Amino acid sequence: MDASTTTKHTRSDQCRKNAQAKSEQKRQAALAAIQELRQEKRPVTRSAVARRAGVSVVFLRSHPDLLQALEEAEQQHRLTPPESAADKGKDQVIAALRRRLEEMKQQNASKDQELRGKQREIDRLYGKLAAASPLTDAEMRSAFASALARLAQQER
Repeated sequence: MDASTTTKHTRSDQCRKNAQAKSEQKRQAALAAIQELRQEKRPVTRSAVARRAGVSVVFLRSHPDLLQALEEAEQQHRLTPPESAADKGKDQVIAALRRRLEEMKQQNASKDQELRGKQREIDRLYGKLAAASPLTDAEMRSAFASALARLAQQER
């Protein structure tokens, strides 16, 4: 063999290695595309995988391991029940009801706090009244109950 033949062989070997490396990168990209489509719960078809991976459908057909992975993913997608629009609607209603419940809980807590403040004020005023009044305790309680009843009627 002369030098030019050796150079041609080394170039050929290098080209073959580069082609194999490029093919392996495309294979990995196709496998990654299959996984991504599965995770997104999208249909796993040859054209979708080819588009996502940036390869041709012919490339996919020429690799039996990719075809097998594709068929398994297609079958799994077919067996997985799709999320229906009714389910999505129910989820939205549930989320809205949960938000409303949370708002109502906050309002309830606010009203409870307001009520406790008013009760403390009533107790304070009742103490002042009892200390300065010539009425007996029973008479004071009766007058106080009637005043509260009048206040309740006014608020309605």
